[in-house]
Amino acid sequence: MRRVGLVLWTIAGCLMFCSRSVAGGDPATEWAARRALALGRMDTSSAMVLRSPEVRMRNADVNYRFRQESNLLYLTGLNRPSVTLVLAPAGVMLHDTVAHVLLFARAGEDGEDPLPAIGDGVILDPGRFQEIMSGLAGRLSMLYVNQAGVAFMQDWLSGKPMFLERDSRREFEQRHPGLKVKNAGPVLAVLRQMKSGGEVGEIRKAIAATDTGLRRAMQRCRPGTNEYELQAEIEYGMATAGAQAQSFPSIIGSGPNALILHYELNRRATRAGEVVVMDVGAEVNGYAADITRTIPVSGNFTAAQRKVYETVLRAQQAVIATARPGALWKSLDAAARSVIAGAGFGAFWQHSVSHHLGLDVHDAGVMDTLRAGMVITAEPGIYIPVNDTTVTAEYRGIGVRIEDDVLITPEGSEVLSAHVPKTVAEIEQLMKTKR
Repeated sequence: MRRVGLVLWTIAGCLMFCSRSVAGGDPATEWAARRALALGRMDTSSAMVLRSPEVRMRNADVNYRFRQESNLLYLTGLNRPSVTLVLAPAGVMLHDTVAHVLLFARAGEDGEDPLPAIGDGVILDPGRFQEIMSGLAGRLSMLYVNQAGVAFMQDWLSGKPMFLERDSRREFEQRHPGLKVKNAGPVLAVLRQMKSGGEVGEIRKAIAATDTGLRRAMQRCRPGTNEYELQAEIEYGMATAGAQAQSFPSIIGSGPNALILHYELNRRATRAGEVVVMDVGAEVNGYAADITRTIPVSGNFTAAQRKVYETVLRAQQAVIATARPGALWKSLDAAARSVIAGAGFGAFWQHSVSHHLGLDVHDAGVMDTLRAGMVITAEPGIYIPVNDTTVTAEYRGIGVRIEDDVLITPEGSEVLSAHVPKTVAEIEQLMKTKR
């Protein structure tokens, strides 16, 4: 694309990028609609600045794989570094144009996403950011910026790099009296919690890839299989099914490790008679899956394991039945807790049963009342310590979690991951077909 200082965004320039991005409808139109909604949530004395994170160095000559900051990805679809988006409700005068959406980005290099071409804004050379913001600053009382950990700007007066940590924010506000800096996350969370058809389509793809991986692991598992081997099966299956990454580090906890909620070491060898908790998720075009299955290492649940497992399954079914528009978020926990406590396992409850799912595995959103268009998880669990003498020996050390991804629909809910083997019979049958 030829750029001469100011480049208008045209639809033709983004066709290649759009074709492999948000599914359903025209991605360019959807991103523009999101930006319009974000602008509508700010007054004319406010502006929002979102900047991509720095490329992280892994060692002397290798970087970690780049992943765009989720709010910026949500508003632009651009998964590339060195991008800054400015939303200015009052507008910025550029020649004869008043722009409310400004994208500061350099021309793409080989292998990078091309710059999108959308008619609601302008693309500017990154070198003009300080100039533009210097002119805008005097008109602002509120500046919304990326969440903590992202370098969001150069202070246009001192040239000093600024971050969203508390001390830097206070220092910035002191140098610019009357201008307050806030996290953009809460402004965008209300928008991000409602998923479009295109977003749900991407989540379905991520779930399908996760399903492929989990099935491979179930067929591979046998006594002596290392946790990392099951991880390898899962992540291989995800990749072959189209995932670009994992949405979070894979959790493969066998035996006592099944009791650790965010166990990530995955180095232990499984043993006969144990269960394995596999909490995993693929990422496709930025969107996450988050699914947990618990399986018996030997291929069949013991009587005690089965009792605990089916209690958790009934608790999850109660959560899913409760999940519908208008339901309070806390009612999901209450539904699961009632089942688990009623079965005599109430002392072995460790966590809430749900969170939003989307561009982040724990996605942005308000956890008060469910609304149609939200995608949430349903993930009750029971975790019985190995040395707990309040239960008989056969129950000690059993950890079970079952997690599915659920779309809230106008009529109730749809379990997007319903096809992933989950019942005792389904799991035991699949594990008989060893790989």
